[in-house]
Amino acid sequence: MTTNTAIKHTFLSLFVLFSLTNLSGCASALCDAQTDHATNPLQRENNRLECQRQVMNAMDEHERKKRKESDAQLKAYLDKHLKDTH
Repeated sequence: MTTNTAIKHTFLSLFVLFSLTNLSGCASALCDAQTDHATNPLQRENNRLECQRQVMNAMDEHERKKRKESDAQLKAYLDKHLKDTH
């Protein structure tokens, strides 16, 4: 891995971490609004936690899919350019 590639990979990792941090706050606000109608405080909390878990799982799955696609594109790019240099 070249230095330039390592820097890009590190930047991408930090960007993903920052995005997930911001999105988890959105998930919390969304789930708080969705569970406001529950009258039992324990049920409200359970509903909120379940909602947040589902939102975070969906975001994680989306991120895994994007990363897999990105890795495949990077591999294809590297294979093509490494083949061209030999």
